[in-house]
Amino acid sequence: MANQYSVEIHKYISDKIAIAASRKKEAEAANDPTTCRFYEGQLFELDKIREYMAQNIDLKTQRYY
Repeated sequence: MANQYSVEIHKYISDKIAIAASRKKEAEAANDPTTCRFYEGQLFELDKIREYMAQNIDLKTQRYY
């Protein structure tokens, strides 16, 4: 069950990363540095969550993303 839970969390994080990256591109196209910076921070946080999970929670024999 723990493995399935990790898979679902990674799926959720991947979806959030895709949305944030898309919105960051939109902000760059609209020349909106404040919004762009917000999404850069969100992408950084999501990356750190994924890194933590890979080091402390995920099975070492499986790639989740």
